[in-house]
This record gives sequence, C-alpha cells and structure tokens, in this order.
Amino acid sequence: MEETGSLELFEGKQQEITRQELVERVSEHVNRILRRNLYELKLDEKQTFRLLRQKEELRRYLKEAGTGNLQVKEYLISFIQEFLLNGMKMDEEMIKHTFFFSEKGSRQAAVRFDILLFLYKEQYGSGAMEKLIEEHGLLSGTENVITEEQIEHVYGVCGRKLKFIEQIELLSRKIYAYYKGLGAIDELRDMKIDGVSGGVSGKEGTYHSAWIFYHGRSVWLPFLDFEREEEMERISRNLCRYHQPGEISRKKGYLVHEMADHARVVVARPDFAENWMFFIRKLDNIPEVSLQQLVTGGHAEIPVELLKWLMKGCQVTAVTGMQGCGKTTLLTAMVGEIPEEYTIRVLELAFELHLRERYQNRNIVTFRETAGMMEHGGIGGQEALEVQKKTDGAVSIIGEVVSAKVASWMIESGQTGSLFTIFTHHAKSTRSLLLSLRNSLLKEGSFQSERVALEQVTEVVRFDVHLHMSREGQRYIERISEIVPDTESPEGYRIVELVRFDGERYVKLHTISETTRAEMVKWLTKEEKEAFFNVDI
Repeated sequence: MEETGSLELFEGKQQEITRQELVERVSEHVNRILRRNLYELKLDEKQTFRLLRQKEELRRYLKEAGTGNLQVKEYLISFIQEFLLNGMKMDEEMIKHTFFFSEKGSRQAAVRFDILLFLYKEQYGSGAMEKLIEEHGLLSGTENVITEEQIEHVYGVCGRKLKFIEQIELLSRKIYAYYKGLGAIDELRDMKIDGVSGGVSGKEGTYHSAWIFYHGRSVWLPFLDFEREEEMERISRNLCRYHQPGEISRKKGYLVHEMADHARVVVARPDFAENWMFFIRKLDNIPEVSLQQLVTGGHAEIPVELLKWLMKGCQVTAVTGMQGCGKTTLLTAMVGEIPEEYTIRVLELAFELHLRERYQNRNIVTFRETAGMMEHGGIGGQEALEVQKKTDGAVSIIGEVVSAKVASWMIESGQTGSLFTIFTHHAKSTRSLLLSLRNSLLKEGSFQSERVALEQVTEVVRFDVHLHMSREGQRYIERISEIVPDTESPEGYRIVELVRFDGERYVKLHTISETTRAEMVKWLTKEEKEAFFNVDI
C-alpha cells in the first residue's frame, strides 16, 4: 500500500512537525487507500484480490481501534510505522523535528515517562509499569502521586538515547494514540494495573487528570495531559465502541460497558457529569489463584478452611468491603471450592468475573444487565434474575448487589430458588449489610414492617466475609462473621465474629453455630461429613 501523495509539506522543514500534522497525514493516507479503485490499477487477479483483502482488513481494524483489542492496535501501529518509513521517508534528521522528540518545558516529563515505559515494556511487557514503580520506589508510604521530579530522576538513572528504529516505533505509537487510540493513557491502559481514569480532577476546563488504580491505590500522574475537552470526548467515545452498545447522549449521560479484553468501562458526560470522564477497571490482572494462594498472613489456614466449608455446605455468603479491596478476586477463588456437580449462574452489571474462562470444565452461564447500555429498553437486573432462575442453576452468584430490585429479588429467591447464593456488596459492616438489604425489601414494597423484612434477610444471608485494604495497599480478610437469627435479641439476630485478622495473623474467635452446622451437613458427601466432624471451625 504505497503512498502516492505529495510530501512537500515536510521537505526541508526545520520547525516542529506537529502532532496534528502527522495525524492528518496518516488519516489522509488511510482515506486514500480506502477510496482507491483497485481495478483501475490494472493488476492481475491475484494482486487485486490481495489488495482488496488488505483494504477490508484495514477498514475492519479501524472500526475496532481503541477498544482494547491489542492485535488491532499492533496492526495499526505497524501500518503507521510503514507509512512513516516508506511513505513519508522519515529519516533521523526529520524525526528530530516531530512533536514528540522536540517537546520541551513542562511536557518533557510526559515524553520521558513514555520513553521509560517503552524501554521497560521491551523487557517486561505488560508488567512494565509495575516494574517501573517497584524498582524505583515511586510509591513509598501513603503517597498517591508520581511527580515530574521522580520521572526526571528515573530517566537520569536509566533513560538512554533511542535507536532510530526505536524512535520510529515510539512515534508510531504516539500517532496511533492520538489518531485512533486513547491519547495520553493509551499505553498505560494495556499495563498490568488495576485501572486508569481521566477527567476526574482539576478545576473546570483543565484536563491534567490521568490517574491509575495500582494495588488498590488511586495514584495521580500530573504530567499526563489530555489538553482539551475535545480529546477527552474522543477518548470517552472510543471506550464505548466495543460491540456498539449504543450512543452516550445528553439524555443518557453515562454508559457502563466493557472492552475487548474484558476491562470494565464507565463513561460519563455533561450534563450528567461536570465534564467528559472515564473509568477503566482492568480485570485481566485478577490472579488465577486458589484460596490457599490468595489468603496470606499468619495462620491463613483458618479463614481458608472456613471459606472452603461454607462453599461445600451451601451457605449464602456476602463478600463485603470498599472498592478495590479484592472482593471480585476472593469471590472468584471461592468458586473453586464449590462442588463440581453444581451448576453456576452469574448475574453482573458488566462482565467481570469471566468464570467460564477460569473454570472451563464447569457448567457456568453469565447474564448481565443491559438497561444502562441503551436509551430505550434493555434488560434490568430483576428481569435478568428471573431468566437466570429458569436455567437450572444450583448456585447463584451476583457480581455486585447495587440496586434495591436485585437485592430484594436475591433475598426472596434465597428462600425458594437455588441451593445458595454468593454476592458482593459495599457494606462497611455486617450490620450495615443487613440494614441495606432490609431497606431494599421495604423500598420495593415486598414488606411493610421493618422487623419482618429484617427477619427475611437474616434467614437468608448467613455469613459476611469482610475485606479491608490499608492505605499502603495491603488487602486482607478483616473478619468473617456468622449471622444468627435470634428471636430473643432486641434486633432479632446476633452477629458472631468467627475469625479476625489482628494485623499480623488470623485469630479464631468462635465456631459456627450448631444450627448452621446441621444445615451444612445435609449437603456434604459421606467422606466430607467425616472430615467436617473433625475440623474445628
């Protein structure tokens, strides 16, 4: 696909070749290829077919750009690189004058960060950002910012002059980022981090607001700049393109969706939000580990053993805690302890758990809400759960109980539906979990009496596994509690703390109630019963 256009714009040019100029040249080259009538070239049939196939491939990849498909991204970067070398005849002198390699002043830190990430990526792949942070101690203590001064220091230690072919590749990546990619955070998005967001800080009209979510901590990268609202809007709309979920509009000012690699995306726009903004939660960084590997610390076998028997004993269990504390990761590991003969049905707001990929030999089906993806219609959580109930599911998993409808349905069906349910919730305490679920029943009109509604909740939800994350990013199970119905108690229930983490080790405080143990035994095999009677949980 040779370039046939004039290159006079850049011949002998000594001033900066701007980003806009390069993006426009790439765009013109692409349009020229897509508009070209190949039959006018009078090629033989084999050559014509080959060029037609390349043309359609380019068209398809352009539609998928910016959606998280790394194969598409690398193809387009190679395409741009070929154009720079063979179409524009880019040489070592010309590249010095391109926008990226001639940046000075405040933007130089961003350039040096990009170079560092590029160099580390050559050696560590998607682990480049993590290695860069850990190797140079960029986040010490409770700091939540990586400064320009830190980047300048690291660059002085391990930065180096790039070879020409490296300069071409890096320049191609930057052009792609501003042509079809995600701008200043395009490479960051592909790293093994928990997430990345933009448009979430700074006064109105400024977009110096790239943040990453790293090991549970929100970290500001003030040297990364989105520059203007039009760029924020372009990136945000790109994030909404995968599988065409529908337009985000002023009437529907937000969208919850996913990217090609299963990253969860939330995009918001004016007038619903102050400005265009996005939140990307990376889910490819969830480790495929067992409970034994995941739960660490002194006497970790105590909570591990308890969680294992809760799953085998079919107990409705909530996994609670703040955002980023590891609820999804722990729930995924807990699924590994569910007896293999049980079918599993999952409901999520957006696909996050991807249990079929992790447990490929299990009977697992996942449904998700689509009401938030379209301006008109869509399937809400309660309707999705109704469908789920008709698919022969033994175990129900709710990725996150966020609405009163889903909470109400979960409680009501917990008495007559599947064997048991596992769900996540953002409650800060076991009591607040119970009250939140009670309020959901009242809001949906299922019950008029607060006490009766609370009784229904405590009859269904039996255990709360509460996670915590310290300011330094350490994640752990803070406590595991049993919810015991008790008609003699003023509240109608007791919360019995079974296990607690004291900062260094796990401590067993109480054992499961006899009533619950009797319920659990009903679901155990003969061999499991023998083991269960000999374990102290």
